Amino acid sequence: MRLRNNLPLLSVIVRTLGSDIELLRKALSSVFKNSYSNIEVVIVFQGIDKALFEAVKNDINLQWPNKAVHFIQNKTINDERSKNLNMGLEAARGEYFAFLDDDDYVAPTHYENLISAISREKTSMAFCLAQVVDENDKIKAELFDGRFIDKLSFYKDNFITIHSFVVTGNAIERLNLKFDERLQLAEDYLFLLPLYMNEAVSFVPERTSFYRIVSEESQSFTSYENSGKRAQQYELLKNLKRRYKPSFFQKLNLKIRRLRGLVYKVEEE
Repeated sequence: MRLRNNLPLLSVIVRTLGSDIELLRKALSSVFKNSYSNIEVVIVFQGIDKALFEAVKNDINLQWPNKAVHFIQNKTINDERSKNLNMGLEAARGEYFAFLDDDDYVAPTHYENLISAISREKTSMAFCLAQVVDENDKIKAELFDGRFIDKLSFYKDNFITIHSFVVTGNAIERLNLKFDERLQLAEDYLFLLPLYMNEAVSFVPERTSFYRIVSEESQSFTSYENSGKRAQQYELLKNLKRRYKPSFFQKLNLKIRRLRGLVYKVEEE
């Protein structure tokens, strides 16, 4: 769908619990300040509180009365983070898709950088690395230092945060991509695996996404630690990811490319 300046429509799907309206405003403000102008936002509110949902809607509509913002309520008391994203995907209309949690934000050039890379390089997805910040937006220690940015490294574990990539609608439809609703942790990683391991992907070195971590780990991870659910989730993820495991010859080729200096390696700034 092309609605403005003949630019393809970008759908940004935002998850929120509505518990911190200031953070949600900051996240949305970062989207609407982007240099890429043809954007719709789909806000997926998780919770059963109808009054809070309406308050969030009213606040956002008052803040941005002329922006394309759509609201969905997932009426549940459970943690259905994957379902929230799937609900957003079903409602979105864009040719490009991006995601954002309400406690993170992006730089003004973020979406233009990524969509330009996809268009220029004819790829299915483009991504950058996230800059980790604390609750005061102060830059924290390097999260990805020493990592090679290639398939061998990505299969080991994720280095792309939920808001650090843009994917084409064509790739989502062709690969039948959805978020696995059995996962409450690392759901974005499993969504990205078939893309990163099998498709042409663009990497943009400039860091234009900001990932807020208040403690040493994200709250999503620490909240599951004591219950034992974290271990269960990672066992499920380990089983699900096996289908994307690189072959022996792929691994060999990737290691040779590293030795030849053909792979981007993150160095501490």
